[in-house]
Amino acid sequence: MDNARRRRGFEAERELVRKLWSKGFAVIRAPASGARTRLAAYPDIVAIFKGRIYAIEVKYRRDNAPIYIDRTQLEKLIEFSRRAGATPLIAVKRPHKGWKLIPIDQVKETNTGRIRIDDEVLNNGVSLDEFIAIVTNTGLRKFMK
Repeated sequence: MDNARRRRGFEAERELVRKLWSKGFAVIRAPASGARTRLAAYPDIVAIFKGRIYAIEVKYRRDNAPIYIDRTQLEKLIEFSRRAGATPLIAVKRPHKGWKLIPIDQVKETNTGRIRIDDEVLNNGVSLDEFIAIVTNTGLRKFMK
């Protein structure tokens, strides 16, 4: 991966951390995320809200091309989530389209064993604002004024 893509990925991770933190989540960005760790299973971000834990793999894509994830990366996210009692999610950031959060049971596996996230999968995900409203139960409060 070239340095520019890597930098954009790190910037997306930091942006998501800031947004979740500002909405009341306890959030950490895993210092080893993006590193070539073979044995450890680290998600990019761990976000916690009132005891509910979310293990999040972050992806950034400038264009509308599908996103591919290696099966082993997804398996590590699942294993970390199992050990932590976390909900595993994939967060995708696209410029001018914002964030989409996708439960891992909604992703598609290709015949080569890679995971594919295309527009159909993204359209079934929830926006960051929707995710925050669901988790913090702020959705109904907006309408009860």
